[in-house]
Amino acid sequence: MSISLMSTVRIFALFLLAMSPLAAQEVPTQQEQPPAEQEQGHAAEAIPTMEMDDVAFFSTQFAHLKPHPLWHPQISPDPDVNRFFIFYDVNLFQLISIGLVFIVFMLVLASFGSPSTPWFIRIFRGWCLWLRDEVVYAVMGKEDGRAFAPYFIFLFFFLTFGNLISIIPGSVTMAATVFVTAALAMMTFTMMIVGGMLKQGPIKFFVTLLPPHLPIAMIPLMAVIEVIALFVKPFALTIRLFANMMAGHMIIYSFIGMIFLFAKMMELGWLSWATAIPAAGMTIFILVIESFVAILQAYIFTYLSIIFVQQALHPAH
Repeated sequence: MSISLMSTVRIFALFLLAMSPLAAQEVPTQQEQPPAEQEQGHAAEAIPTMEMDDVAFFSTQFAHLKPHPLWHPQISPDPDVNRFFIFYDVNLFQLISIGLVFIVFMLVLASFGSPSTPWFIRIFRGWCLWLRDEVVYAVMGKEDGRAFAPYFIFLFFFLTFGNLISIIPGSVTMAATVFVTAALAMMTFTMMIVGGMLKQGPIKFFVTLLPPHLPIAMIPLMAVIEVIALFVKPFALTIRLFANMMAGHMIIYSFIGMIFLFAKMMELGWLSWATAIPAAGMTIFILVIESFVAILQAYIFTYLSIIFVQQALHPAH
């Protein structure tokens, strides 16, 4: 409820800005910004908000989805080296998500020795037990799943907290950055390769990628197909999470951009208020849907990772 209220306030504040004399003040255009090393001493070209092109209303909102640097250390005369150490807002919210996971795990661990456990700690305990018994063990079995359960439980809560934080206005969606989802997918891919080799042996792991009793003439073709399929799995994990989390936020920003667009089309008349109401209502509706999508996408990414690792440990054929 509080998230929806904050979202409503933010949306109508943007509308009031467009309708008020403040709209005549200078705001940044959506032209490509210069590199961080060239921004110092250069004022960005700006135009009044309501004089922007129609497309700029939306591109200005979509710019919030791009990672923005918070700290750019100058530790080397080589700009390429300094660029490697840039700290982005996405990194900050990753650390926040990790901190929340650590707090939850510590509270759950401490609750086992406590005579009375608060209800919200019991909820997290239930989630942990459900993930271990009904998700990890159900797919991998207890013997293999015991070693992987801590990581997959952490992965689920890390994505869940990161996705839910992104619903709060002014926050950043870490999963809407392909670099974050690709890094998580590469961790799953590494567990597939290393785990499969340790479980079966390096040679047998690659041999079992091919179906049994395969004609010799088909081996070169099937070897290429199976290797490609091996790399498609982490790619699918990367795009699925990234696209779903970005799409929802793009819809929200599109409705916000429509407020400015309609205000310009109506020449800031009273009909601008009428068009802002459905745009704000749809934004709140999408935010509610996003709260379910945030948990669902965390579960899907975790569940698919478990399946892929299990298939690498114990190939079906």
